Parts: sequence; C-alpha cells; structure tokens
Amino acid sequence: MSGAAAKPPKPPRLRAVLCTCGGLYGALVLRRLRACERLEICAVIRSSRVLEPGFGFFRGAREQIRRSGLRYALYLWCATTLADWLCGVTGIGAVPTRSGAGLPVHITRNLNDADGLKFLAACAPDLLVSAYFNQRVHAAALALPKLGCLNIHPALLPEAKGVDPVFQSLLHGAPPFGVTAHFMTPELDAGRIVAQRPIEAGARSSVFAITARLFREGAELLATAIESIAGGATGSPQSGIGSYQSWPTPSEVRSLRARGGALLHLADLVRFKSFEARGINP
Repeated sequence: MSGAAAKPPKPPRLRAVLCTCGGLYGALVLRRLRACERLEICAVIRSSRVLEPGFGFFRGAREQIRRSGLRYALYLWCATTLADWLCGVTGIGAVPTRSGAGLPVHITRNLNDADGLKFLAACAPDLLVSAYFNQRVHAAALALPKLGCLNIHPALLPEAKGVDPVFQSLLHGAPPFGVTAHFMTPELDAGRIVAQRPIEAGARSSVFAITARLFREGAELLATAIESIAGGATGSPQSGIGSYQSWPTPSEVRSLRARGGALLHLADLVRFKSFEARGINP
C-alpha cells in the first residue's frame, strides 16, 4: 500500500451569471471572476436599457440628456460604448455582446420579463452577480439562484446608495470612497453585507477612474468571499438606512466642474490598460 494520502477532490465550481451594462466596469469584474477557481461564469446578462425598459436608444438618450445634461450623457457613452471598444483593443477583454465559446449571452431591457426569467432559469445558477447593472432585479429573478444574488456597489453602504455614488462623493466631499459586496433584496442597495473596503483616491481623480478602481476592487472582494458564501455565509445586516441619490442633475454636473472635479480625463483613456492592474491609485 502506498503511504501517500489521496488528495481530497476539489469542490465543484459555483455557476454564476453576471449581470452588467458592460463597458470598462463590467469588463474588470468579468475578468476577475473568470480567474476565480471557485467560480464558473456560465452566462452573461447584458442590459440594453437606457433609463426605462420602454425607451428605445434615442428616446432614452434624449431623456438622459434632459435629466443629467449632455456632459454626463457623454461620460456614460465613454464608460460603456467607447470603453467596450477600448477593452477589446487593449486586451482587457470586453463583455461579450453575443453568445460564443460556450458562454451564453442574453441582451435585454428587462431581466424580469418572461424571456429574461426563462434564460436565467435555464442557466441553473448557484449565484447571480450584478455589477454596473442598471436594472432592478425583482423577487422572481432573485429567487432563482440557489445561493442568492450578489451586487458590487461602488460605495460603503449603507451610505451613498443610488446610481452614481462616486459622483456624489466627489461633489459633496463625503462619504469616503469604498466598495461593498452585498446580497440583493427587492429593495435597492439594502441587502446584507458580505465585505467592504475603503479606498483613497487622488485629489484630481475623475469619476471614471475612481469608479473603475472600485469595481476592480469589488470583484476582488467578491472572489475572496466566494468560499464563505459557498459554505452558507449570509453576511451582516446594514447598520442604518443611509441615503439614496438618483441621477445627477445638469446643475450638479456644473458644480462638480466648478469645484475642479471631472467626470473623465483624457488621460484616463490614454492609460486605459492600467485600470486592470491592482495597486494603482487613480
């Protein structure tokens, strides 16, 4: 008989569906989670929504400009459409827009409709991961993954809930920057916290650069926590109600600029490839 003990078999990988709008933020999360040995990204649900599910692209873009101004709408275009192209040419790897190489992709304005629920159920996921996803996930979809649904939120919950907490923190000088991985509930940004991490950002950093770093760090947090989630960890309740901010207004965008802040620097696009590297303080 051999004296060498047999190695225990590796536990099966958890099947995860990533929900995202794509762009740099979604690409950074997808890249890190694909490298996690405990996870198998079995599908991507990519949002094609612009504000409301009933809006087409042009109506949605017009409404976005009305709500937040042209500068902010252009920033969103750079963070998604332009960033998709840059992710492809720089080697970061764009979030796919069609199925291929064994990775099903579902593009939808509404994950919660019959087609979205059918697609998600067919994936038989253990987890759903939401990162830079502009759709609320309703109870029927939340109930499908076996171990629950997780969100990467680019702020330290319970403070700074809402659609762009980095913008609000730069505008108001508070709360501090950070990222939270938390379980999702029907109420936005209210679920139990799996992990949090504060970060420091350079005084002249843009919304784009800080948000990219936060999603990169959030993916790292989530990958590190996967083993405990697989073991049944449910996180800790949030310590308060916090605050919620909707889309920035044109006047807020002007105020940010007057304070010396920026949505996006040209240098952010020039050094685009650097956003995948950890340890860089934008």
